[in-house]
Amino acid sequence: MGLFIAYNTELSLIQGTHTPNGVLLWFNVSVEGSLVTSFSSIFPRIVGCSLLAACLMVMFFPVAGRSAEPVADFIPLSEISPGMTGFGLTVFEGTRIDTFGVRVVGVQENVRADGSFLLVEISGHGLEISSIAQGMSGSPVYLDGRFAGALAFGWGGALKPIAGVTPAEEMLALPTRPVASFEAEPGSLAPDLRGLLAPGLFGGQLARDLFPGAASPDEPIRSSFPVPAGQWPASREMIMTLLEDLATNDSGTLPGPESWIVQPVGFTAQTVGGEVDQSGSDPAFQPGSACAIPLITGDAKLGAIGTVTWVDGDQVLMMGHPFMQRGPVDWPLATAEILTVFPSRQMSFKMGTIGHVVGSVHHDQRAGLSGRTGPAPAMVPVSVELELPSVAGAAAGAEKRSYEFAVVDDTQLTPTLVFWALYNSLLAEADDASLQNVSYRIETMWEGSAALEAEPLVLSGVTSGPGGAMRLAAEWMAPLGIILNNSFEKARLKEVRARLVISRPMATATIVGLTGPRVLPEPGSEVVFRVEIQPRLGERQVIEMPVVLPANLEPGSFRVIAASAAELFAFESQRASGRFQVADLGGILEILRTGRSADTLVLALLAPGRNMVIQGQEMHNLPGSVSHLIETGNMQAPKTLADYVLRTDRSMPWALGGHAIRALRLESAIEPIKEERRP
Repeated sequence: MGLFIAYNTELSLIQGTHTPNGVLLWFNVSVEGSLVTSFSSIFPRIVGCSLLAACLMVMFFPVAGRSAEPVADFIPLSEISPGMTGFGLTVFEGTRIDTFGVRVVGVQENVRADGSFLLVEISGHGLEISSIAQGMSGSPVYLDGRFAGALAFGWGGALKPIAGVTPAEEMLALPTRPVASFEAEPGSLAPDLRGLLAPGLFGGQLARDLFPGAASPDEPIRSSFPVPAGQWPASREMIMTLLEDLATNDSGTLPGPESWIVQPVGFTAQTVGGEVDQSGSDPAFQPGSACAIPLITGDAKLGAIGTVTWVDGDQVLMMGHPFMQRGPVDWPLATAEILTVFPSRQMSFKMGTIGHVVGSVHHDQRAGLSGRTGPAPAMVPVSVELELPSVAGAAAGAEKRSYEFAVVDDTQLTPTLVFWALYNSLLAEADDASLQNVSYRIETMWEGSAALEAEPLVLSGVTSGPGGAMRLAAEWMAPLGIILNNSFEKARLKEVRARLVISRPMATATIVGLTGPRVLPEPGSEVVFRVEIQPRLGERQVIEMPVVLPANLEPGSFRVIAASAAELFAFESQRASGRFQVADLGGILEILRTGRSADTLVLALLAPGRNMVIQGQEMHNLPGSVSHLIETGNMQAPKTLADYVLRTDRSMPWALGGHAIRALRLESAIEPIKEERRP
């Protein structure tokens, strides 16, 4: 699934280390002028590599709520000339606001629609050596004692501390009041449910094996074997690529000065332990104070740190550039404490911690962010119970850990942040590199939709081997994103409860054979098929799967298939492509509730496809006149490649790979000779 959750802004990882409490991640943020990037780097190669592989979109956002005459005492660009000097305010350590020197280089006019930049060279506090530091974004700049704008942009690898300043006119025109009855707009396009398919599982091989062309009913069994259990494809390469991405941006290179790709100097995303204390008194933000947008709180913190630009009572302007340029938003606003400024030849940045939640961010626009101190928005609770294998010599039974988080309630950010909380919990006490199985059960509670309120959506399954949990990113995030951004009915995620169970040694197996009759008995009879499975460890197993043939089964050719539920779910995109083109939230939920775990063995009997798929619903046994009317009309109703005659599922102790297929036939019954024709 492609989750586009940022425009004009890119968070790219610059450092990542494994710690006893999880993964410590540091991010850079870059704004590429009028270029637009996706918010994919926050979890590189995690979001199904499709967050991580869709086309870029160019969006234009007007600066809403622009006032005709800002009342603040500011100096307009028309009065600013090269050589003017002044000062700026920011926090270099702790919470103390310090000054730094400012000298005007000039005004870069009309570098964007209805917008210019003020270019300044700054000095003091070692900035001559470290240059601009991320986290300084929003630092107010004053010339002739008047407010001139917000420090906002720097250039990677700069040899001089030259910065771009968002002019005061643009900053002071930012609205601060929340939009009345603000709600995120529902998605405008039908969801692409193919995002539910795990990377590499699209049912193509199964479809090729099942429909190789004209074939004799007596053709031999065909089996498809995956990589031998324990030798998972590209697991080492995937881990190494991730580690490399933790140290570079998306392209792996720094932009050259000729590209005029500018980087905002404000957002340093981070993870730290502890909880956000919302009981603290109002810290009375001042221009130059450190501020933060907490995205995750609780047993870990993840957020963006910047600087306050302007304060008027409870109104707060900050950052000087967009976070994701989303327009109206409802995010928490918090204080922050700066530990130090980390100097870098590429781009220096502030290292800090998130403090008390003291208000809300209401607008995310081109000129910056704005909001108010006071009430904070509700967040989504995420609880994780982690069950680990017992340690040798310890008391019998598995060890258990529990973690509590709260993530931002945001249709585009929430799925990614929920995955971050689950994955980080796993890494806190276990790992994602061992030969192990990770079983999961994730219960999601919703409000706003009667169908979801009546029955929580439960995601369950298993993954195996190194990098297995990371491969679950699509399975964990896609359902949340599909519901939150569906175009049919609004629904809000209210709570997430997850249980992750780690077991060792790794339990995987390959389906290697399928035996049974080649000619089916009469309809209504019981037939026993035997599925041969080769576990990674141990001897080959034979699983008996008895089924009862439908009483109305018509003569003809059939195929019986043994595969995992995960592979058969992926096969749906080939068998009945229209199944994923749903017409309402109910159709989405029907698919989301379909079992697709790799540890479920499925035996299915398939007949040649005759069914039609209309608005995601497979229509069985339509009368010929109705089928003809649909085919000759304007309604798009693709036919299936194969129809399910029967299906039976069985839970297995392994994560299964491979499949086996057997061709069958049901012959016509021989009618007795009529009495008058007997000799």
